[in-house]
Amino acid sequence: GTAMAQRHLRNVLASLDMPTLGQREAFIQNKEGLFDDKGHVGVESTREFLKGWVEKYVAWVKAHSKQ
Repeated sequence: GTAMAQRHLRNVLASLDMPTLGQREAFIQNKEGLFDDKGHVGVESTREFLKGWVEKYVAWVKAHSKQ
């Protein structure tokens, strides 16, 4: 339900001509072993994906921020 609600919100925002981060979307399902005991992402490929996503998000925020 949450992923579908997020998708619907993106559609609504697009119809209002609001800027949204186009790619890459991040739908991360919490599965056994994804996080270690300290809450860190324990799966290297997921950690690298999230790092790239955050870097892209930061660039998007900077591009759409009023200076």
